[in-house]
Amino acid sequence: MKRRTNIWLLAAVAAGALLAQAADVKFTLPKETAKLKDAPEVQLANTHCLICHSADYISTQPKLNRAGWAASVKKMREKYGAIIAEDKVEPLVSYLVANYGKPDEAK
Repeated sequence: MKRRTNIWLLAAVAAGALLAQAADVKFTLPKETAKLKDAPEVQLANTHCLICHSADYISTQPKLNRAGWAASVKKMREKYGAIIAEDKVEPLVSYLVANYGKPDEAK
C-alpha cells in the first residue's frame, strides 16, 4: 500500500512540474489576413463569427444549404454559447448561404 501511495505522489509531483513548465510556453499566432466576403450582413458575421474562429474556418467549410447553415448557427448558439440574438439568426444564415453556401435544391 505504501508503494502505491509513493507512486501516486511521484506522479502528482511530475504532473505539477510539467504544468509549471507549460505555463511558461507562449505562442505567437500569425496575423489574420483572411476576411469574410463583403456583402450585406458581413458586419453581422464579423461581429458574431470571428469572435471564436477565423474567416478561413468559415470559407473552408463544406458548401452548406440553408438548413445546413441554420443547423450550424444553432449549434454555435446552443452548444458553444455564441451570443447571437434570435432576430439576428436569419440574417446571419442568409449571409452564410449567399456567400459560403449552396442554394437549396428545387422542390
